[in-house]
Amino acid sequence: MNEQAPDLGVLFDLDGTLVDSLPTVAAAMSRALADFGHEFAPDVVLPLIGAPMPALAIELTAVSADVAEQIYDRYLELYYDEFIETTRPLDGAEALLGRLQAAGVPLAIVTNKNEDGGRRMVKIQRWEQYFSVVVGRDTTAQAKPWPDGSLLALETLGVSAEHAAFVGDTEFDMQAGRDAELRMRIGLLGVRTVEQLEDAGATHIAGDLDAVGTLLLEGVGGAARAEAS
Repeated sequence: MNEQAPDLGVLFDLDGTLVDSLPTVAAAMSRALADFGHEFAPDVVLPLIGAPMPALAIELTAVSADVAEQIYDRYLELYYDEFIETTRPLDGAEALLGRLQAAGVPLAIVTNKNEDGGRRMVKIQRWEQYFSVVVGRDTTAQAKPWPDGSLLALETLGVSAEHAAFVGDTEFDMQAGRDAELRMRIGLLGVRTVEQLEDAGATHIAGDLDAVGTLLLEGVGGAARAEAS
């Protein structure tokens, strides 16, 4: 029997929220930095993922914006040539998207990948049926944590902010949802703590994607946390 959908549209982050791409992203960025003489192990890069990659490069190395863009270009070359095709979905992602689609919930991706990269990842995962709307860091003037991408996704879906949710795993996702005034901002635990997510604007915390589904389809207006036991 189909679940009854709340009056809700959902925006998803991609890396670390629906796909297990953070280790490969960190490895590719580590190599790109090394090519410019900056040695940082992937486990140093990993906790910083979420911001646009040029900003991450500046945070780690204090290079100029121009050099940061060069590092980013090298990262893109490495990532798309060697890493992206091996990315697996996170546990529960396919089931969650299927539940939401069956309930008639409109969905969009808002990612700090460039738009072509986001669409490529959707295609790799065979999720085109779920996501016709993909907003990347280059789709709008300002990437997450700015709200521009969230606002564009809502406009394209035809969903108002008061009837929308953002699901993501970093403070950048929560800030983007908060500043776009989305009603729900669900922080997925993993690379950030409860406190980091809540401080950035999370209205709910979920321990896994099954808990995200419970919040979206059953728990709207309920408890503020659905952490996995």
